[in-house]
Amino acid sequence: MSQELQNIVVRPGDTLWSISNTYLKDPTKWNELLKYNKLPVSDPSLALPGMALRVPTILIKEQYRAAVLIYYVNEVLYRRSGSADWKAVAAKMNLFKSDTLRTTVDARADVRFYTGEVLNLYPNSIAVLRPPNKQADVELLAGEMRGLRSRVITVSARITPKTKDTEFGAKIKDDLTTLVQVYQGRAEVEAQGKVINVPAGFASEIKLDMPPSEPVQLPPLPEFEKAGVPGLAGAGQGPQLKMEGGFISLKTVKPVKTGRQTAQGADVPDLTAGAPKAADLNDKNIKIDDLAKMVSVVNPVQGYHVQIAADQNFLKLIIDKRYDAFDRIDLNELLAPGVYWLRVSYIDLLGFEGKYNAPRQVTLGKASR
Repeated sequence: MSQELQNIVVRPGDTLWSISNTYLKDPTKWNELLKYNKLPVSDPSLALPGMALRVPTILIKEQYRAAVLIYYVNEVLYRRSGSADWKAVAAKMNLFKSDTLRTTVDARADVRFYTGEVLNLYPNSIAVLRPPNKQADVELLAGEMRGLRSRVITVSARITPKTKDTEFGAKIKDDLTTLVQVYQGRAEVEAQGKVINVPAGFASEIKLDMPPSEPVQLPPLPEFEKAGVPGLAGAGQGPQLKMEGGFISLKTVKPVKTGRQTAQGADVPDLTAGAPKAADLNDKNIKIDDLAKMVSVVNPVQGYHVQIAADQNFLKLIIDKRYDAFDRIDLNELLAPGVYWLRVSYIDLLGFEGKYNAPRQVTLGKASR
């Protein structure tokens, strides 16, 4: 069985001794490096030129290894550093510094770095692991991710966790704007020389070549409707989740224009009367602060993200999809009879996604009758 190798960059003047002391779990095994590299010198005390050394991963200290793929679903590809070829991943495989991971449609990959950071890579995303000379755990090139304590860079922003339990999401839009949302702890967001702190429950938008916006509050935590129990905002404000007979929906009402008539000819009241006039979301001149007011006043939710899994830890995802706020989902058509776990998060008008609610067990089919 061939050894899995990882590249280590040698700076001019480094020696086999210094490299072994820095990178190897057992520095006395410096001579192992001679087996995998053609070196100009074999004396461990003599300086080496700048180069890349191939080193068996099993010999390297854990903090200098990249990561392990702990879970994936559907087609996920990886590309080794320095290679042009994409290959299919394998369960529990090692991923190394500067490797690139790519998820296709409906695919997902979860990676744990040897130092404890976690990366959840969502569909249609590309990420470089531990990119060289960038002081980051992940370089998100496209798509969306969630991370635990991971330092992330995108084309428009740098995101640095500031607490040990910081959990956040990052998404790159088509115009290369980065959306950052913090679910737990606190993160520092930097762009164009400006640094802001984003606490749990808030988010920031970073447009290309622009400083980050001030923190905007994330959508509320979803809750299922209960008879006689107030909804999300404590007084019936905002949508509520409803589940009945295998159907999931949001208790929202589509806006109705004044003067529209029903089939019976009766006038329908204007549901938007007295409400602030909604600005045009496509207006390029609209400011983030104005959008934030729209999110909180006019229509806080544009959609919701549904995840259904076979296990309570959501490692075996069956459904992972975003729906419009007015969509009604029939789980009986999507799933075979059985017991599942369900969780939901809201997506606001800015595209920010809130935190998932507590997992809820769902029984479909004969067992539910």
